[in-house]
Amino acid sequence: MGRKGLVLSIAGFDPTGGAGVLLDIKVFNLFGLKAGGIPSTLTLQNTSLFQGWEPVEGKYLEKALELVSSDLPIDGIKIGMIGTPENAEIIGKFLKRERKKISWVVLDPVLKATLNYNLFSSSGFIRILKTNIFPYVDVVTPNVYEAETLSEKRVEKKEDLFEIANRLLNLGTKAVIITGWESFHFIWDFFYSPDNSFFLKKKKLAGYFHGTGCAFSSALLAYLVQGFKIEEAFKKAKNWLYFKLKKAEKDKIGGKLWLFL
Repeated sequence: MGRKGLVLSIAGFDPTGGAGVLLDIKVFNLFGLKAGGIPSTLTLQNTSLFQGWEPVEGKYLEKALELVSSDLPIDGIKIGMIGTPENAEIIGKFLKRERKKISWVVLDPVLKATLNYNLFSSSGFIRILKTNIFPYVDVVTPNVYEAETLSEKRVEKKEDLFEIANRLLNLGTKAVIITGWESFHFIWDFFYSPDNSFFLKKKKLAGYFHGTGCAFSSALLAYLVQGFKIEEAFKKAKNWLYFKLKKAEKDKIGGKLWLFL
């Protein structure tokens, strides 16, 4: 299905290309979509070390969003790492103003790097993310830690995901996908909407991969923009990602974290 508009990533800039804006653009291009990206944060990292991050200036982010949206039609937006309350407010104002022109918005609420480094600046950030951005998002895709943080409830058993997802849905999004709940041999992802809920499971793979959350949310947006319903886009995005990870499992590239695209 041909699309004339842009699919835009607003996310962190990872110099390795293994996550954030650079990875999102790779994924969009693999799906044949016109892709653009605006960095919200700059990270200092490779596949073995994470040494820190800093936000882009709010004035830059605000102007970049204004210029891109005034020049090109936007079919979809994927939001990843935001980092600061100021930049969350800027993105929220942009979505409030432009949302009717944009077909799909997917939020991957990145709160911690895979190498266990916090990726937001204060507790005030969480509040603004929930109040200023969630109401303008179609699908939010937290991992278990992010879902626990946003819902203020711990996952003690798999059934807890229903209450957590419902709490997140009540913040204004249309659907919630919680990724990465683990049992002994499997990893489970949970889809929840007002009309449907179900789990998908995949066998655990060896190794630790860099940027899986970014790649999944970007693939999900790509399928949505191409016209698939949310449930089908979810299944297709998970199958696409699993195929890529299985292929990368045989040919390791990277240090502690493996690059797979």
